Formats: sequence, C-alpha cells, structure tokens
Amino acid sequence: MKKKPTSELISKHLTDNNWGEIEAHFNNAEFTSHMGITISLDDPLAPKCMVKKISAFHLGGIGQDFINGAIISAVLDLALGLTGLQHANKGNFATTNLNIDIAKAVQNGQFYALSKCNHTIGKDLFSEATIYDCNDLPCVYATGKIRVGI
Repeated sequence: MKKKPTSELISKHLTDNNWGEIEAHFNNAEFTSHMGITISLDDPLAPKCMVKKISAFHLGGIGQDFINGAIISAVLDLALGLTGLQHANKGNFATTNLNIDIAKAVQNGQFYALSKCNHTIGKDLFSEATIYDCNDLPCVYATGKIRVGI
C-alpha cells in the first residue's frame, strides 16, 4: 500500500484543527529523532524547534565546542519549512531558498529556533527564523522562501 503524502495527512489534521497530531507527526519522524529536535506548535504561527540534548555530532567538526553550522542549517530549514503548515491544504511544500547569517557562535548547550511567515506572494511564503542559545540570546538569523502547492 502506498504511503499518503505528508501534506495530505497534515491537511486532514488542519481541517480538524488538531495541532497536537501535527506536532506528534513531526516529533516522531526519523529525522527529528536522529537530530534531537523537538517541535512545538503551541503557536502554529510561530513554530519552535528545540534541541535540548547536545551530542558530539551537534558540535563543530574540528574539535570546536560550538554547534556545527550543518546542524544550524538543518534546524533553520525545518523551522522555516514549518511556516508552510498553514498552507498544507494546497499540496506539498518545501523550502526553496535559505539565507543564514551567523551573528555569533551558538554555545554548546540547548538551543531553539523560532520562525514566522512575514509575507505570502502567490505560492511563495517569505519567512524568517532566529536561533537562540542556552541563555536565550539570539545568535543566528535566517530568511527563506517556502513554495506551497508543489
């Protein structure tokens, strides 16, 4: 039996306004589990991605005691992509552009990203996300474009 597309499953939960099921869907996914990411959709207009337990693979590749840029990119891509949830009834959605500005290194400790959609033009959502370190200080800012209905 062919697996239903994620957007179809999410769309059903959106119709029922069941954000808890959507959150559980992402939190039980292989990617988020492997990366140690927990998603909160307490405010669906401001998705939150948290990494509470830091493992060796989260840290810089040359022995640094900061969060690796690849991990930062992955968390930001996910956080920005989650702003497309509101539009899942239009079909699949994906990040098509991601710009990251690392203003300061993210310390070795739990961190989180908050995202929001700023504008919608046609099938494109223009969103932003900020990563905060273990002291709730902003460290990284990103903008991105999410295409919906693909």
